[in-house]
Amino acid sequence: MKKLFTLALCGLGLLALSSTAQAVPLTGEIHFAGLWAPLGGSGTATATGVDFTSGFQITLAGTGDYAVVGPGTGVSCSNFTFAPAPGSVPVVPLWAFSSAGVDYSFDLTSVSVAFQSATEIALTGFGVLHATGFDDTPADWDFTGNAGSVLFSFSADNVVPEPTTVALLGLGLIGLAGAGSKKARRIV
Repeated sequence: MKKLFTLALCGLGLLALSSTAQAVPLTGEIHFAGLWAPLGGSGTATATGVDFTSGFQITLAGTGDYAVVGPGTGVSCSNFTFAPAPGSVPVVPLWAFSSAGVDYSFDLTSVSVAFQSATEIALTGFGVLHATGFDDTPADWDFTGNAGSVLFSFSADNVVPEPTTVALLGLGLIGLAGAGSKKARRIV
């Protein structure tokens, strides 16, 4: 009976947590384009880093929390190296921009080479998104560059459980406690 009581209290605790203030993670995608040059080596195939030779601009309307950011918004990017791994990682910030009174940035925490040839390079990794009014949000990122141009794609991975998820878990635990209680009464 003590176990059932403890389980029911845990369920009620999770329900209470679901109704308290929740973190506000960033969601959505944003895409940048601009000019770059390979660092180290003699070209794209042997590059060991990325040199952002000019400013970047947002090329498509963002989605999710980036939907308010329009194409043409300027983005500042930091150069970085990726080989030998981990190169110059972390890079704080890898990119940053402001739009509608909100400051956005991304700290690069890991990078790996997905593909590298004489004409193209593709990098992937993880980092942390920051924006005024939002909690820091872990995210993945992609960089693809060829023939002197690049396309950046950043997408936030929401790792904070939604209140509904926590509430359902709490209700499930309470249901298990109730089912166990009925079974215990039958045995007695």
